[in-house]
Amino acid sequence: MRMMLAQPRGAGLQTVRRYVWRLLLLGALLAGPARAQLITSNDWAVGYSLPTQSAEVFLKGEYVIRDMLLAGINRLSNGNSAAIATFTFSGDSTETGAAGPILQALDHALDRGAKVHFVVDSAVKRFKEYTPGLSLTRLSKRRRNPLVLSVSPRNSLMHHKVAIFDYGPSNRWVLVASGNFTGAANMNQWNIALLARNEELYGAFAAEMAEFKARRFGAQKQQQHDRTNFRLQDSWGTCWVRFGPYPKGTNGAVNAETDIRRLIHDAEEEIYFSMHRFNRVPLRRDLVAAANRGIKVVGVIPESDRGTNLFATSKATARYFADPANYTGTNRVVLLPARASAISDAWDSGEPDLVHTKYAIIDPNGRRPFVVHGAANWTISGLVAPDGNDENVLILRHRDIAQAFLAHFQRVTATTPPPKPAE
Repeated sequence: MRMMLAQPRGAGLQTVRRYVWRLLLLGALLAGPARAQLITSNDWAVGYSLPTQSAEVFLKGEYVIRDMLLAGINRLSNGNSAAIATFTFSGDSTETGAAGPILQALDHALDRGAKVHFVVDSAVKRFKEYTPGLSLTRLSKRRRNPLVLSVSPRNSLMHHKVAIFDYGPSNRWVLVASGNFTGAANMNQWNIALLARNEELYGAFAAEMAEFKARRFGAQKQQQHDRTNFRLQDSWGTCWVRFGPYPKGTNGAVNAETDIRRLIHDAEEEIYFSMHRFNRVPLRRDLVAAANRGIKVVGVIPESDRGTNLFATSKATARYFADPANYTGTNRVVLLPARASAISDAWDSGEPDLVHTKYAIIDPNGRRPFVVHGAANWTISGLVAPDGNDENVLILRHRDIAQAFLAHFQRVTATTPPPKPAE
């Protein structure tokens, strides 16, 4: 699939939405060049944002993650249901917004008789009208078929960026994104999302949403759905999903970090990672140990979280990777800079949260490819703590999805000239 061409702001958003959902419904595996920005198969799709850092320039497909969400909402009809969760929520009703178009789509879906549950962190501005006359609070107070709104308590951090859609038996979808449902997540950040049709995965996220509906967040949740197994079409093995906070314990698969460490230990050829925040000492030691045994390890962490910023979470991790005393040979963990924009040759100079992804790709070209993807940063609250965030981490045994994520990594870090916007 060729990359979508740039066009002026104000071009038809409806056209983009129809194009995205048509691809998802056709289920055609797009086996084109690695630069493809939306890659689909029968039961999954991977899409990623194209940040321009500009409200004046619009890349067709720049907002593909938002539009995947909108397409899912727009498809809801009477008798269907959805649940959506986001840590932050903002953006007006224009082409460059997110919350505004989402609120409009939700209002129409509720009019059609669909049942919708919306979950937010306590910091979200629920009363704010991102489009005239519509806010989350207003939708929750509709006289007919109101939105069900769940809000985390102030002492708990709800960090999901996820949506689930139930269109009937064997037609249930889960959207797991790295970015929140905001305009900035599309225009200013590199983000990626997986959309998958799978009954078991849907059931796991539905159970998570049911906990929120019952007002159980954080350590109060019942976690029977943690580490649910599932299998997508063409998976080479069983996949699974972790939900934070994680159970206490010292042995076995007690949290997402222990799962990830096993994958790193078993890597045979290559490891790529793209991480918004990374301060877990065991994981950085494991990556250096992998390099010491000859594994190619390449990563990207935004300058805003590893540079001169006094409060940069990943600063110690970057220093650890750069210290030659940690290596036994010449092979090193390499940190690459990210492109500041999808349409320029500029590199990361500290743009806030430029790289917002939280993924690792293990042996994408090998015999056992893995992808780790979700909402969780590689921090104690994201991967380990029994009193940490409400999080999700997917472990995917899937070659084509690994290749899709690798295409994203190459897009973020590539030295080839980017496309130019249309005149």
